[in-house]
Amino acid sequence: MTNEKENSGLNLIVLVASYWKSLLLIAVATAALSFFFSTQRFIRPHYKSSVIMFSTSSNAVSQLVMAEGNYNEFLDVTQFGNDLHVEQMIQVLESREIKDHLIEKYNLIEHYSIDTTKKYWKSKLYKYLNNNLTFSRTHNLAAQITVEDTDPQLAADMANEIADYYDILKRRIIQQRSQEALNILKKEMENIDSTTCVYMDSLSRIMARGIYDYETQSERFMQQYAIEIAKGNNAGAERLRKELENVEQWGPLYVSVRDRLFHLKEVQELMQAKYQNASVDAAYTLPQKFVVEKAVPSDKKCYPKKLVIMIVTTLCVLIFCIFLIVCQNALKGYGKQICEGVKNRKKEKKGEKSDKSAETVE
Repeated sequence: MTNEKENSGLNLIVLVASYWKSLLLIAVATAALSFFFSTQRFIRPHYKSSVIMFSTSSNAVSQLVMAEGNYNEFLDVTQFGNDLHVEQMIQVLESREIKDHLIEKYNLIEHYSIDTTKKYWKSKLYKYLNNNLTFSRTHNLAAQITVEDTDPQLAADMANEIADYYDILKRRIIQQRSQEALNILKKEMENIDSTTCVYMDSLSRIMARGIYDYETQSERFMQQYAIEIAKGNNAGAERLRKELENVEQWGPLYVSVRDRLFHLKEVQELMQAKYQNASVDAAYTLPQKFVVEKAVPSDKKCYPKKLVIMIVTTLCVLIFCIFLIVCQNALKGYGKQICEGVKNRKKEKKGEKSDKSAETVE
């Protein structure tokens, strides 16, 4: 079995070698034609430009600038982002809004020669754009923006514009959220202020009844009342008893209102700090990226690669030609076998007829 396989493989090599002149001629012709048809006359060259940038570690200006306490590297304004921040950056870069911005600014409908009167022209436009845009992550946790186009200057401009518009889009998202938080805090602060005014008014009315410090007043009145009783001063004791009744009547309400006002003051301070932070986040923004390398027009095309086209095309044509040679040889072999079979059958029939005729004569 092994010998048969080796013989068949050797026969195939011998068969292909017998056509080496034809195969060489075909290879040279294919290489020449593929080189000719891969020139600028038939295929427009494409050029690539790239931007490399890092994400920031945090987006909140208030946390980066106004944070107090111990140092935290994640709140450092100069700190690069981690793996999660890079993934978020790439997700924003792949958004539809950035693509729409590029289409509008650089008039890509005309640049890609899109016929807007045809059906599905938008799908075709975004397909062209998606094929020319690549967003990837480097080994050093940076985001790389790669733009490919037939115009090297346009490719570089689009890559830099994507990086710049990323800042605008990210700031818009952050400021929109900060503004919503600011409105909520403002409304809550107004509610707290109105509640505080109500309690302050109630406290003023209670204090108008002579209640200024419930605990201290109660203690002093009790001490003085005991002294007056000991002295036998009934008039003074009666006056102090009335004062004690007034304190006992309005004192608990005074304590309740006072404690609630104290709690509201603490909440006000906390809300004021949050409101100040939200105001800073809504009013100011920091750059959302660190650009390491800006895009520049490329002087070397990335497509088509003539050498690769020549090698691949020539190999494909040679493999196809070898397949045709093998098929042709196999068909010839099958044809010979069929012809020999037909001849053998004819000879057998003639032999049978001659035998019958001989038996008849006997």
